[in-house]
Amino acid sequence: MHKITIITVCYNCVGEIERTMLSVLGQTYQHIEYIVIDGGSTDGTVDVIRKYADRLAYWVSEPDKGIYDAMNKGIMAATGDYINFMNAGDRFHDSSVLDSFVPNIKNDTTIAYGDWFVSLSQDGYVRKPLHWDYLKRQIPFCHQAAFFSTSYHQKHLFPLELRLVGDYKIVYDAYFSDKVNFQYIPIIVADYDITLGNSASVDSYRKSLDEKYIVWGIENNFLKKLPHEIGCVFTALSYQIRKRLSPSIIVKIKRLKESMRKHNDI
Repeated sequence: MHKITIITVCYNCVGEIERTMLSVLGQTYQHIEYIVIDGGSTDGTVDVIRKYADRLAYWVSEPDKGIYDAMNKGIMAATGDYINFMNAGDRFHDSSVLDSFVPNIKNDTTIAYGDWFVSLSQDGYVRKPLHWDYLKRQIPFCHQAAFFSTSYHQKHLFPLELRLVGDYKIVYDAYFSDKVNFQYIPIIVADYDITLGNSASVDSYRKSLDEKYIVWGIENNFLKKLPHEIGCVFTALSYQIRKRLSPSIIVKIKRLKESMRKHNDI
């Protein structure tokens, strides 16, 4: 039976960390190693972590060089067969997720991934992985709903020079360069709360796009960047529109978009 390492990375999130930790600690699956990496919180987050310290395989609270540095610390401390990142604010869909999901992971699988539930305020919907064609622009699945081979991830740490799309680069390289085995398992793994993400800034999107140009190797190619630059304008407009819509309307729009997308359900 696969041993699963769950890693929670957090910083000053006293309002969310306990719910996330209980989601992990409440799993019925027995073969779990739980690691918490805190960035040196000062708001009471560390007090919550200490409350459950006797149930953690490892935890630390210290300054880091950003989220990917913290995630790399967790990766290098992991001893499980697969790693899942369940960061503060996110949680497993229910207490039996790992019991249902993990036995289906094949021995030659490098990255296994499932479905996820997107929540916004009191509403939400289930999302399924997108077709691999979308990997040319984004990760087709939710990082919280994925399980990465520990041995692979320890050889391929998150690049610290990328502040926003390090996780995208890992999946991009795994698929296009390393051609590892991916496995889709149709089980809802995680609840992903986009309430905070709903206020994402155009500036953040702009910076992530610039980093993706580096991943794609086109940072100096104006013609190849042009379609993405045009898309960035429309994204900026959608952000402005979204600010004026109620959560229920936003969810309806996202459900419609989901129904129109091409999915990877193999």
